Amino acid sequence: MKRTITYDQTIDIGYIYLLPVGIGTIKETIELDVNECVNADIDKEGRVAGLELFAEEAEVLKHVPVYEDELSLRFTDQDVLSTYHLSGIEFHFSTADYKGLIGFTIVELHRYHVKKKTTKNRFEWSKRFFQAIVSLH
Repeated sequence: MKRTITYDQTIDIGYIYLLPVGIGTIKETIELDVNECVNADIDKEGRVAGLELFAEEAEVLKHVPVYEDELSLRFTDQDVLSTYHLSGIEFHFSTADYKGLIGFTIVELHRYHVKKKTTKNRFEWSKRFFQAIVSLH
């Protein structure tokens, strides 16, 4: 699934839609416990519908994702040094203190109505991911 990503560089705020625009109603917006520059919009089913990024966390949105599929999104190929779980999503950060959001992975597939991938599909995604990294260098 292609995600819609917006970024306003004049005020350093960006938004990532995890669910298609218009699906579900936002029940609440919460700040991640570990990073005040990342807010999650939670829908009535308890899913993360979108992410609002502020200040230095929004900077990552200036880059085209290096990898994306139905389960995950990565903006950089940096090593993951910390993760945070919220509503079936695992957020990946480039520092041990939960700064530098580099992407996320849906870990509770049933909540997001995502079907489990076959081995063949995983191979194809891995191949595309590594091709994207090679083309960046």
